[in-house]
Amino acid sequence: MPSPSVIPAKQLRSQDTQRKLMAAIHHCLQNKFFEHISIKELCDHAGVSVGTFYRRFKNKEALLPLLYQDFGSELNEWMTQLESIQFATLTEAVSGVTQQTHHFFAANRSLFRTIHLNSRLHTDIVAGDALIDRRHLYRRISNILLRFKDDIIATDKTSTANMVVFTMITTLLDKVLYPDITPSIACELDSIALCDELTKMLMLYLIYGQNE
Repeated sequence: MPSPSVIPAKQLRSQDTQRKLMAAIHHCLQNKFFEHISIKELCDHAGVSVGTFYRRFKNKEALLPLLYQDFGSELNEWMTQLESIQFATLTEAVSGVTQQTHHFFAANRSLFRTIHLNSRLHTDIVAGDALIDRRHLYRRISNILLRFKDDIIATDKTSTANMVVFTMITTLLDKVLYPDITPSIACELDSIALCDELTKMLMLYLIYGQNE
């Protein structure tokens, strides 16, 4: 049986070390991508020795499951704030959600890029108990649009709202995380124009999509 990549933190000292390392990775991700951060740099920011790191973690990638789960609290806080906004119309809701999502992605670009890339390269990082269920998160975004379900002219309003959320998220992730490669290079709009045009497209689908 292979050895675990991370030793669970049970003692208070180990838990404190883990907290310091997680704070350090969040700090470093403000200015660097995950792959450019060295273990020594992490340890220096955390105030722990490299030897201490290796006593608990097999490698830097062993921090990824903790990072994925730790970010759940920030996602939940952002989602709660988004839900508290009182949009007056469906168009305002689509525009507001699109702009708020773009801003959140941009403000956490390195962190999102790390999770986005490594959740595909290391599928085990999404295993276990996350602090927030991402599927539930998407449903919560859809429910903001469904406040105006009478304005959604579609047979299956929930499915239509879900498709809008999927399209919005994937478009914004690509444009924010990978602006200089395909397919993002096909769109030369700045962030304001991108959100405006994306809102127009999504509104057309909400009004005309999935009609029978």
